[in-house]
Amino acid sequence: MILAWVNGIYEGVTSFLVGMRTTARFFGENVRNRGGATAVTRQYPQEPAVIVGGRVRGHLFNDAPRCIVCHACDKACPVDCFVMDMERTGENKPRASRFDIDLSKCIYCGLCVRACPTGSLSMTSGFEMDPHHAGARYLFNRSESQLDRRLDEPDVVRMARLANQPRSALTPEDRAWLDGIIDPAGHNLIGMYGMGYYTPEQKAVADAEREKKKAEAAAKAAAAKAAKDAAAKKAAENQPAASGQQPATSGQQPAASGQQPATSGQQPAASGQQPAASGQQPAASGQQPAASGQQPAASG
Repeated sequence: MILAWVNGIYEGVTSFLVGMRTTARFFGENVRNRGGATAVTRQYPQEPAVIVGGRVRGHLFNDAPRCIVCHACDKACPVDCFVMDMERTGENKPRASRFDIDLSKCIYCGLCVRACPTGSLSMTSGFEMDPHHAGARYLFNRSESQLDRRLDEPDVVRMARLANQPRSALTPEDRAWLDGIIDPAGHNLIGMYGMGYYTPEQKAVADAEREKKKAEAAAKAAAAKAAKDAAAKKAAENQPAASGQQPATSGQQPAASGQQPATSGQQPAASGQQPAASGQQPAASGQQPAASGQQPAASG
C-alpha cells in the first residue's frame, strides 16, 4: 500500500513538471514571437485564415479544358451534385460546355477526385462560401430558375472577368447583368467550371471543320484502298508469266523419264540369263537318279 502511494505521488509530480516545462517553452516562443506558439486562434472572419493545411478538402474545381465529360465523377459521387453537358469540337474531341457542382450537396469526400481519369477535377484550399470573394470565380449563389439558364461561351468569359473584379468597380450595365446570374437570396451554391455552350456561329464552324476532317479521312482511306487494289492487280498479272516457265521445267521430265526404258531395256537381258542358270538345274537334278541308281547295286 505504501509503495503504491509513493509511486502515485512520483507519477503526479513527474507529469506536473513535464507539463510546466512544455508551458514554459511555448511561453518563451510566444514572447520572442518565434516558433509554434505564434499560431494562435484567429477571430474569423474578422481575421481571415492565412495558412491552410496542404491536405485540406476545400471547394471542388474542374479544369474544363482537360475535362473529357466521361461522367466518372458523377458515377462516384454519393450525393449526385454534378450536372454536365458535352459538345464536340472541330477536332471531334469532347468539350465541357457545362460543368456545375452543387456545393450545397457536396460532402467533400473526394471520391470524385480519385475517379477522374484526366486529373482535371481537384479539391482546392478555398473554403469560404462568399461568391463575391476575390479570386472565387465561378462560385455563385443561384436560384432554381437560374440553374436552367443556358450560358454560352461569351457569357462564361464575361462572367469570369466580372466576378474577379470588385463590385464597386463594375459599370451599372455589368452589375445588372451579373445580378441576373448571381442571386444573393439564392439557396443553391453552385460552382460553375464549364467552358460555356457554343454559339450558333461557333457550332456551325465546329461542325464544318469536323465534316471537313471526316471527308479528308474518307478520301485518304479510299486512296489507300485504291493503291492496295492496284498492287493486288499487278501481282495477279505477274503470276501467269511466272507459271508459264513451269511447263518448260516439266518438259525436261519426259527426257529424264525417257532414259528409264533404256535402263529397263537392260533388265530383260539380265533376266535372260536366269533361264540359263535355271537350265542347269535339270542337269543337276538329272544326276540324282544316277546317284539313286547306285543304291540298288549296293543292296544287290
